[in-house]
Amino acid sequence: MNAQSIMRAGLICPFSNMQGVTCREGAHRQGLLECKMIVEVKVLGSSGQRRIADNEWWRALSKQDQVEVVIRYGDVEKTIRGTPDQVFRDVFQFLSETIPALDVVSKITLTVNFADFLKDAAGVFAVTPEGVVVLTPPEALTDRELVLLYLVRAKVGFETKRSDKETLLASDLISFTGKGSGTIAGRLSELSAEGLVERIGKGEYRVTTFGLHRFRQDVLPKLKG
Repeated sequence: MNAQSIMRAGLICPFSNMQGVTCREGAHRQGLLECKMIVEVKVLGSSGQRRIADNEWWRALSKQDQVEVVIRYGDVEKTIRGTPDQVFRDVFQFLSETIPALDVVSKITLTVNFADFLKDAAGVFAVTPEGVVVLTPPEALTDRELVLLYLVRAKVGFETKRSDKETLLASDLISFTGKGSGTIAGRLSELSAEGLVERIGKGEYRVTTFGLHRFRQDVLPKLKG
């Protein structure tokens, strides 16, 4: 399969704009991958390096100019140079060897969309000009869940620009929860060991992505129920 037939097959959808394009997730589904790629194509001819304009692509391919393709996918960057046919062979090799592994990693990567989280937390937290408040009485929560609640509140305050930090001191948690220092220290130790809370500096803690996920999954339903 040569470069032109590859293009006509539409397998490398970032090339829809030869001056470089960021493909939005879900915008192109050609059976090869869902593109989240930036691709830049240049022709390295005798007249010097130049970018390929949209209406020059087929004309450029028909020549034996040297082509440079730069592919950026997440943290990976690959530059390929050569004739059009050589470049496309190398591009397909790169995609077949690299993208599947990255795709697998993306499938097992845990992320929390904070805008969606705030929608789910409506009625539990409220953002006021003075800061973030908890609307739901937390009496039904365990000590561990109470610690998470106030660390999540700190995270919400930070993300909504109502606070300049997302961490709390152990003394803050003692004050907010009304629990003793031994209880708070024990719960923080447990939560840290499970990856739900992270210690930052001396005596400061913040909720992790996993902790935010578990709070959304396990604690929010209790507060909203």
